[in-house]
Parts: sequence; structure tokens; C-alpha cells
Amino acid sequence: MHRLSFLTAGLLALALAGCSSEPLRRVDALTTSPKPLERPVEQARDALAAAPTCCSGIDQLPFETLEPGFAGDVLIDTQAPAYTFETGKSFLRAFSLPAGGPSFEIRLYSQAGSSVLAPNAMLLDSRMRPTRLLDGDDFTYVPPTGLKGDSLDARIRIDRSQPEHPGNERYLILYTSDAQMAGQTVLQHPAKAYAKAAGNEPPSIPDPVAPHSPVGVIRLVMIPDRDANAPAKGYVPGYSIGQEMGNALPGTPGPAVLPETSAYYRQAIDAALTQKDLERALRLADEATRVGDSGAKKYLLERIEIR
Repeated sequence: MHRLSFLTAGLLALALAGCSSEPLRRVDALTTSPKPLERPVEQARDALAAAPTCCSGIDQLPFETLEPGFAGDVLIDTQAPAYTFETGKSFLRAFSLPAGGPSFEIRLYSQAGSSVLAPNAMLLDSRMRPTRLLDGDDFTYVPPTGLKGDSLDARIRIDRSQPEHPGNERYLILYTSDAQMAGQTVLQHPAKAYAKAAGNEPPSIPDPVAPHSPVGVIRLVMIPDRDANAPAKGYVPGYSIGQEMGNALPGTPGPAVLPETSAYYRQAIDAALTQKDLERALRLADEATRVGDSGAKKYLLERIEIR
């Protein structure tokens, strides 16, 4: 019962807001996070099944702008747009990310109560091509600490060390999948958390279980790099990051390199050679190869021979 009373203010706000609730709401860092919607999971699933598909393609989704340093709650309820992804139909929220400024980290906390939305997070480049996909393997259950309740957490770093790079990740989509909705998350019982905090042996009682729902609240916090002027330590484009993390979209062949991407790397290789920085030129050729530019290394060799 105390789990309900712990976040009463958040629930009242949602109840009063109703269908007009704001999909994005800034919050003070010291305030208690609102609890996810307490709507029965089966009702939420029925609402999802009946919801019309909003768009014919990902590029048609209603993207909202996230300002640098945003910290707030993303409400994914039955009033959110619905779209049929390859992983199934889902309510969603879609965002455009800051294009300039320092690199930054996005922290996601999907808040748990009697149910929880188990998120997927898809990142796309400026051409709306998927670069990374985070799913159940990337979100970790974290028990309550301080004013923060139970949540499924993930962190994503967005590189802005080369602002004009065509492979920069520019869009974020938060949603769930059929596989995620079929699961559940075991939460830590509050009595166990209290006992651990007091240095006592946790009681032998069953932990509550939160079934996965198509609706919920995700706290989103953007944290800029502290030293925005620090030199880049080897830029790695989104496609390369996805391949290295092993979370590129399953069954999707590697995208053909864009002409501007190829031109970017050739110009950067030329600049490195002009400065007699062969190590950087080799690194750039390796990066270009990872993102699909198979001719980059040959180009580098030709430029070296010319010189």
C-alpha cells in the first residue's frame, strides 16, 4: 500500500490531466517521479489493438524537439501515436535531438509500479536511417534509491564531436515490442530494500511482479559532456557504434554509404595527410570502412603514392 502512497502526487496529476496530459513534462530534479499509469494492463493492450496506425513510415512520425539539457517525463499513454514496427504495434514518442553543441548522454528510466513499460529505443541519423536499437537486453532493472522508484534504466551517448558529420544520430524513438509486452519484471520488495538500507537481513518474502504494459512513464535526462572543448578522441559514427555494440537492427543489411559520407572521409583524409598526420589518416580510413565506404583505404594508399 505504501508503494501507492509514495507517488500519490504523480498519480493525481495524471488523473486530473486525462486525455489532455502533456506528452513531455519538465520536472525539478528534486521532485518525486510520477508513477506509471495504473490502468490495467489488459485494458491498455486492448486500447493498443484498437488504436489506428498514425503513419505510413518512420519518417512520418510526429517528432518533438528536445532542447539541450532537457530533463523530464515522457508520457506514453493510450493517447500517444501508435505505429506498427517490425517488432509489433506500439504506442510511441518520437524526438529530434540537438544537432549542435557538445556531445551528450541520454539517461532513460522507465518507471515501474503495478506495471511497467519495457522500452525499446531506436536511434536514427539525419536521413532517418536506423543506427542503433536498444531493447530488453540494454535496459536494466534498478531497485529504488532515495526518491527514485523502481525503474528499467539505460544510457545512450550521442557523439557531437564532428557536428557536420552526415552519420550523426539525430532522432530518438521510444516504444515497446510484442516480445517485451509478453514479459514481466520482478521488483524488489520495499521491506527488503528497507532491511538492506538498515544493514539487516532481508525478510524471506516474495517480491512483487510488474507485468509489461504498452503504456508508462519514462524519465528522460540529457547530460552534456563536461568538457565541451576537449579534442575528439576518435569519432565513431552511429552505424559503427551499432555494429560494435552488437545491437544493429536484426536482419537488416548494412546501409550503402551516402555520397556525402564518402566525400567527408576523403576530405578528412586529405586534411590529415596535409598535416602529415598519417596515424589520423589511417584511423579515418578504418572508420570509413566500418560505415560501408569500402574504397576509403584504397583512396588513402593512392594519396600516399601521389605524395
